[in-house]
Amino acid sequence: MKNLKHPSFILGVISIIVMFVGIGMKSFGYRGGDYVLIAATALGGIHWIWTIFDVVARKDMKAFQKRFWLIAVIAAPVLGGMLFYAMHQKAGKITT
Repeated sequence: MKNLKHPSFILGVISIIVMFVGIGMKSFGYRGGDYVLIAATALGGIHWIWTIFDVVARKDMKAFQKRFWLIAVIAAPVLGGMLFYAMHQKAGKITT
């Protein structure tokens, strides 16, 4: 579970938490909820792009594994990236 400490994984978790806070703020009528949701979207976008670059730059994955993870990360931006970091343990041991 070494990759659960990866900065991009942590950024993904933070973006999800901030999104729930923003949704809660909007549901109670706070005007700042919009700004919190924008911040959550920006954090999620950074996490998404960072994960795409991480998948492409991996040297320890075969071509079909890279394609699988690229499809997963692009199809489900934040959750796909978090799954990639959670399941990609170390070089040579990849769960797909």
